[in-house]
Amino acid sequence: MLDDLERILSTKGIRFHRKGNRIRCFPHVVNISVQRSLRALGCGSKQSELADPTEASAEADVTTTCPNFDNPVKAARALINKARQSGQRREEFEQIVAECIKNQTLGEGFEPGGTQLLRDVDTRWSSTFLMIDRLLALYPAVQLLMRKHDPDALLSDKTLDVLSDIREFLAIPHTVQELLSAEDTPTISLALPAYAELVDILKGARDKLPQLAHGIQAAISALEEYMAYARQTRVYALAMGT
Repeated sequence: MLDDLERILSTKGIRFHRKGNRIRCFPHVVNISVQRSLRALGCGSKQSELADPTEASAEADVTTTCPNFDNPVKAARALINKARQSGQRREEFEQIVAECIKNQTLGEGFEPGGTQLLRDVDTRWSSTFLMIDRLLALYPAVQLLMRKHDPDALLSDKTLDVLSDIREFLAIPHTVQELLSAEDTPTISLALPAYAELVDILKGARDKLPQLAHGIQAAISALEEYMAYARQTRVYALAMGT
């Protein structure tokens, strides 16, 4: 569309550059970086609808085989699907969660954000983080449910440890994205500084979580790529200077 606008305005003698006037959606870019990291870890879904047709290189397939663990996110998805497979089972799970809260099985004073497990969707920002976060928070209740229905679907201690590390990593872009998505926050002037700050924080996480290092690096590379795109757009500098 910007290509067409540049062409139309040029015929009218109006200077306009498609790259210099494109503003990218910050949460969308953050989500692209997260999806790329999950694919690098072998934890991405089979299909991704994130590709930007004008920037195919930004969404190149970077899936690699991770030698450190099996696919923990895939295992989590399978467990959640089985725990949610019927209305009757979801109702039973909700009752178990209520009982766990009453008995403080989930921790003293613990109040979950919800009483049902969540599924993730590629194009829904932070959905994988929210899925893992909810699963780990409610896992004692999940154990009670699935020991009755399908104990083989429960996760190993190793898988739970890796999921906890992935949650810690994904919490970083989630927090930054939530901050800049606030309705009353003027985000364009904060976008480039936020990209840079997010990259710095992720570099620290890469050192702290070496088993996820190549996945976190994939997110960093994606953000740096989009930072380079953003620097071609003058409006970012204009917004930061006003």
